[in-house]
Amino acid sequence: MKRLNKPIALFMACVILFAQAPAQTTRKELERQRKQTEEQIAITKKILKETKSKKQQSLKEITTLTRLIEARENLLQTINTEIDYVGRDVEQKKDQVDSLNSQIDQEKKNYAKAVVQSYKNKKVYNNALYLFAAKSFNQWVLRYRFSKYLSEAQEKYLVRINNKKLMLEGRLKELIGLKQSKEILAKNKEMEVRELESDKKAKNKVVIALTGKEAELKTKLEKQKKAKENLNAQINAIIAKEMQKARDQQAKKVAKTSGQKTGTDNKTNKTESKTPTVTPEVKLLSDNFAANKGKLPWPVEKGFISERFGTHAHEKLDQVTIQNNGVDIQTNAGSTARCIHKGTVTAVIYIPGMGNAVIVNHGEYFTVYSKLKDVTVSQGQTVNLKQTIGTVAEDEDGSTEIHFELWYNQDKQNPESWLARK
Repeated sequence: MKRLNKPIALFMACVILFAQAPAQTTRKELERQRKQTEEQIAITKKILKETKSKKQQSLKEITTLTRLIEARENLLQTINTEIDYVGRDVEQKKDQVDSLNSQIDQEKKNYAKAVVQSYKNKKVYNNALYLFAAKSFNQWVLRYRFSKYLSEAQEKYLVRINNKKLMLEGRLKELIGLKQSKEILAKNKEMEVRELESDKKAKNKVVIALTGKEAELKTKLEKQKKAKENLNAQINAIIAKEMQKARDQQAKKVAKTSGQKTGTDNKTNKTESKTPTVTPEVKLLSDNFAANKGKLPWPVEKGFISERFGTHAHEKLDQVTIQNNGVDIQTNAGSTARCIHKGTVTAVIYIPGMGNAVIVNHGEYFTVYSKLKDVTVSQGQTVNLKQTIGTVAEDEDGSTEIHFELWYNQDKQNPESWLARK
């Protein structure tokens, strides 16, 4: 087999290193995901316990158990993938250590041969005579350096290889330790599987308990649907008013700058049609809010999304669809709602079935916090990031849940794509 030339060998080494790098990053990401999922499971279990201790079986309990089951399934998948990554890394490091051990063994043999050869040479000639036989001082210096190089070269190389071996052995111990921790986690996987089955049985039990109550449940959902429609209508009206206010302010500013008066003549209308619809201040607020997409904090400190954005089939009731303009987040009893970004309170309203609601203006963006028991802010007040705006109410099913919406002018946004991942 032909030996690879140096450029090709270097290229192959770079390819191997490049291929290995993403695995390291992915494993760390998996570890982070696993820890986050474990924390989410703990929070969900605590909320479920609070809900079960207060009321009889309800649709909210089915939702909570469904989210718990989803979290456990994600956790098991993450654990399995994580163990696979670590196992491959361990095997790679073992191969590298074995290869270095072979190199070290060969170098030891070479070193031993050199020592034997040196001993034999001493019988043939004296090293001092070899040096003093030099014909000039420069030749003597060269012979001295060469002799010293021969005696030290292999020893230095052997030390260097041994240092590499120690480094790799240390890395191998770390990976073996990591693999052992994942093996322990894999054993705990059996417990997670049992917990998963238990959660599924608990969910089925609630479903059975609610069987025959479909008419009652549908009536309750219809009542909630009307409450959300009422909230939606009021939000639309409030935002439309704010948008008109922003347009009027901009029109006045343009008219003042251009020395024109606002009116209905064609000249003025043409000027207004070419101007921005919002003031630079509003645009700045909007841009600042948009720059934080995917990084905004949750409207409650802890919790899980019990009802997602958009139109989807109900998890229990057949032929029933849910239309959600935002997300519902179930949280612990007594939790407070907090503002997700600096803004100004546009309105504080009360909607039967949705409790108190706070609408906060962030330029062209608006956030809505409803299902609040009480409110600690007032209209026109400036609120800061994570500032408390009220306490989340407990509903008739015994769950503590906030309804959160995010609008860009009059366009509803999916809050999940704006909030930071838990």
